[in-house]
Amino acid sequence: MVYQLCLTERDKAKQYSAAIICIDQRPTDMTTNTSKTPWIRVIPLGGLGEIGKNMMILETVDDLVVIDAGVQFPELDMPGIDVVIPDMDYIEENIERVRGLLITHGHEDHIGAVPHFLRRIPVPIYAPPMAEALLREKLKQARMQDIVELHSIGVGKQYPIGGLTAEWFSVCHSIPDSTGIAIETPAGIVVHTGDFKIDNTPAIGYPSDLGILSDICQDGALLVMSDSTYAEYEGYSPSDREVIQNLPNLIGAADGRVIVSSFASQLARIQIVVNACITHERKLCVVGRSMINNTKIGQELRHLDIPEGLMITPAEANSLPNNKIVILTTGSQGESQSGLVRMSNNNHRDITIQNGDTIIISASTIPGNEVAVNDSINELVRLGAKVITNTDQRTHVPGHARKEELRMLINATRPEYFVPIHGEYRMLKAHADLAVEAGVKNENVFLLTDGDVLELDNYSGEIIDQIDAGHIFVHGLGMWDESGNVIVERRSLSHNGVVTVAFSRDSITGALVGKPKIVSAGFVHIEDADNLLKEASDALTPVLAQHLKKPIEWIELERVVRNTLASFLRHRTKRRPLIITSAIDV
Repeated sequence: MVYQLCLTERDKAKQYSAAIICIDQRPTDMTTNTSKTPWIRVIPLGGLGEIGKNMMILETVDDLVVIDAGVQFPELDMPGIDVVIPDMDYIEENIERVRGLLITHGHEDHIGAVPHFLRRIPVPIYAPPMAEALLREKLKQARMQDIVELHSIGVGKQYPIGGLTAEWFSVCHSIPDSTGIAIETPAGIVVHTGDFKIDNTPAIGYPSDLGILSDICQDGALLVMSDSTYAEYEGYSPSDREVIQNLPNLIGAADGRVIVSSFASQLARIQIVVNACITHERKLCVVGRSMINNTKIGQELRHLDIPEGLMITPAEANSLPNNKIVILTTGSQGESQSGLVRMSNNNHRDITIQNGDTIIISASTIPGNEVAVNDSINELVRLGAKVITNTDQRTHVPGHARKEELRMLINATRPEYFVPIHGEYRMLKAHADLAVEAGVKNENVFLLTDGDVLELDNYSGEIIDQIDAGHIFVHGLGMWDESGNVIVERRSLSHNGVVTVAFSRDSITGALVGKPKIVSAGFVHIEDADNLLKEASDALTPVLAQHLKKPIEWIELERVVRNTLASFLRHRTKRRPLIITSAIDV
């Protein structure tokens, strides 16, 4: 019955789409193409050539929709940065055609930038239930909950969005209510898979619905954009059932407390831990704001079944025998403010690591986080804990499809054009090669990176332009793009330290008064600093005196000071500190 309903709604959507196709398909100024053949453009603003920061634009002559708005967590060369978000200038420049933000699932690399997006582009949001609930909490924290039009979508239903029609379909991933999106455009069906794998027996949620996807694409898709994260790996991604077998055994074998660290969004893992607690007669203590919030949302949406009385507070956990407790926390990626890292640093408010604790890290390390994860493990072991990772036992399975699953997706959709998405360049290339092997014409497979503008119609496809799509760095309330000097200066500080120059000028004549005062921080050892900086002051004094004999603009005077001092210090130390100049009129 449900299947027939979906077909009926889809047929109605096709009639609707046919009715709204414009006779005059006028392109924007980006291209001189004057063809009346319906066309689409896809423009990735994040997630192609990198992990995270996922955002994709799909546009026609009249409409523009955005798929996902995620963040990327800072790398080691981004000191002090909280998160990185996509450059949204192009979307804001075309705001009159933006019809909505379409969300595939609730991971931070797909929804983390939504508040930043909405402050600039206040359009309706369409999201599956789990992502919708997480967004409501996120927007509440940003005090934006009352100004947002947020729709919870149903799988298998058609949603007219401007002149497009979108249908979400279920996929299996590591968070409930994960979906892909099929969008009917005047040019044909466009499929965006979101993050997915093929698992016919997921612990929570539904299998990836290739049947309904095949039905949507019964005449073949115009374009498929597919997850590439595990495109380098042969075979099939393991099922979460393997964790169901191993994790309870590890908990049961522990003599003392068990601390499980996982992603807060991994509700299937939370349910496995809950069931293990029941089996082994342990109480469950959940710590960390995101883990507590997601557990609550999971219960409200009935993704989690937690018996009354099983969960206890940290205070109650500290009063029970160690062999009666399981603690569930975040920190599997070495995040500095996470529960597990605070425990490893011995500064967690409620939990102190004890001799005999067993810590299970139920996650694989995201590339770039290896140093932070290893540091926290070392500290945990130093405090007397036994740490079990996915390299020791099967404590985690990935949520992304491998090659055989990716082939199944291509066979189900039979695309005319193919774009690999979500991954570093080598992952995208592996997926592009696989698509050609699976029967997509080589000239119809496009290996895009962020900012490429791909235009397609029923006859041809071409990358017609490149727009700005770099990093936007977020620190507190501050935001900078890559052309700004904030990150450059922070990198310089982290490598070479800072030197500050202060000097006095006669307020009437402008002449130099006394010698400039030079101090440094993080530049040279304190025992070497006095003589070096005194010599630097001696070298700078005549240069300053000479230039202050006549009127000079401050910006030019700063340049003279920096160049003189930089040249002296580079000659003496082979280093380039950040130089800050200030003047006092007396």
